[in-house]
Amino acid sequence: MSDSIKIIENGFVYTGDKQNHAGRLTLLLQNGRLIELGRRADALKATYPNAEVIDAAGKIIFPGFVDAHHTGISFIMRYLTSGQPMSQWSRNPGLRRAFDYLRTEATFQEFLSLYRLSYYAALKSGITTVAEFGINTPEHSLTASLEALQQTNQRGFIGLHNGDQIEAARKLRDSSIRFGIVIADEENLTTYNLQSSIRLARELQWPLLLHLGQTRHAYSSVKKNFNKSIAQIYSEYRAMDSPAQLLHLACFEDEDYEIIAKSHVPLIYSPSAILQKGTDIPPFQELLKRKIPLALGSDWGAAQPLENIQTYCSMLTMLGLLHENASGLLTLHTSNGARALGLQAEIGSLEPGKKADLVFLDLSEFRMNAILAEDQPERMLEVILQEAGSRQVSDVMINGEFYVREGHVLTYSEEDMAREGQTIFKKLASFRGQKTAAQPLPATILQFSTQQKNGRTLFTDDMPLEEGFRVIRKEGSPFPSPGKGAPSHESAGELPKNVKKIFGDDDV
Repeated sequence: MSDSIKIIENGFVYTGDKQNHAGRLTLLLQNGRLIELGRRADALKATYPNAEVIDAAGKIIFPGFVDAHHTGISFIMRYLTSGQPMSQWSRNPGLRRAFDYLRTEATFQEFLSLYRLSYYAALKSGITTVAEFGINTPEHSLTASLEALQQTNQRGFIGLHNGDQIEAARKLRDSSIRFGIVIADEENLTTYNLQSSIRLARELQWPLLLHLGQTRHAYSSVKKNFNKSIAQIYSEYRAMDSPAQLLHLACFEDEDYEIIAKSHVPLIYSPSAILQKGTDIPPFQELLKRKIPLALGSDWGAAQPLENIQTYCSMLTMLGLLHENASGLLTLHTSNGARALGLQAEIGSLEPGKKADLVFLDLSEFRMNAILAEDQPERMLEVILQEAGSRQVSDVMINGEFYVREGHVLTYSEEDMAREGQTIFKKLASFRGQKTAAQPLPATILQFSTQQKNGRTLFTDDMPLEEGFRVIRKEGSPFPSPGKGAPSHESAGELPKNVKKIFGDDDV
């Protein structure tokens, strides 16, 4: 691969490293990695006269966000579960029919639409790494999830729920996507299947997804069957001795805190989803007091890391607790997320040698611009995390290449995605036995919009759908069978002149 060198100047950078470096730091990227930061821009330009120079004036630059627990189907399903606690979902006939359809009848194309919507929405919110929990369905849900991640170019994990999925995944090879083994849920957990999952995860060197105890009822079910707390079960079976993703655990006994603290495995929580689903609130006071590391994911609903951090802070405030400082809050969706997924050596902070995953926040609009007058980086970050949201994410880089530019994804038509979303939403909503004609898809789903930038119209309704995009594939060319390799990437259209785009394979 030929050298791809970029110099990013004039942005205000938060590295997210252990020293919390921040300031107007010039970044040097080469072949998908951050090579250097901090040297004067003019010196770098002199050393690399042919480098692409990117002016990030007026923008804040963060490490790429990590969504440590994501459920792709929920991007649409959340509109059907809205207003209902999770404990009531099984009692709602319409919801049961919708879930049963996904588990038994949904097609590859429908799953692909669901996952594509979810991952592109996450990408536009600055998420460059996704840990997809997956769903226990026929094999095509797995291949649809994998293809959707390949289309967005995000890296991440996909959870595997049954033997068919595990066998299919063993035959697939994609350097940016890995797999994890999900243990059985509380109602179906047995000593045998828990031991089998742990043994298989170690054999394959895949992480174990420990997804238990997000409600008191679920916790009590395990306690009744095993006569032990969930943390004690994890400890007894040494589930956290190998790579593990520790999800949801909301109920503890006194000795459980020491078990979790000694494991050094971050606890992954989803504050926005906790409120949406009405599940139990974790004992944050005890966890923070013991300095047990936390990471955040979206779990159920839209993946919006900035809003998720804000919900976490609000939750602690309502509990009468103080939250971490601003730098600590940023780590919840960056370095701690990377650590929770075992990817801390590659992503999670902006440091020389790591992958060049960057999120740009545009604060030029007058309601946010005042933040830039602050001369104390930590205070600036505090205000940004309080006030900024996903709509301020203007550009997203993965491996040093732009996949969101000026607020628009570059690799798929947003209008096509909106249309796909309308179709699958109407299908799933129809199982409720309600008319859907008067229930348009909420406006938050990837609207195809017109923006003006420096007098230039970026997208308009009368433009060909492919203009300004590289469309990877159209419907009708399903994902190849396991073992036949990844789908080829076809280029369509040209990117804006100020983006010298190079798409290529990567070596995560």
